[in-house]
Amino acid sequence: MNNTVDEKIGLNINEAANLMGISKNLMSELVKYPDFPCIKFKRRIVINKKMLQEWFDRNSGRFFV
Repeated sequence: MNNTVDEKIGLNINEAANLMGISKNLMSELVKYPDFPCIKFKRRIVINKKMLQEWFDRNSGRFFV
């Protein structure tokens, strides 16, 4: 079985940033929002790949400060 990003349900910061076409620093800021679809285990952050698309669709047009 291949272990590619397409098959994973959880992404790390770098993978999610690459998927969205944004910087690692910006993704690190987005995970701080309470409604962002991620789980935090101490210093490890896992982003739900399916919910990331839904979150993006739901927040398109919103301005984050």
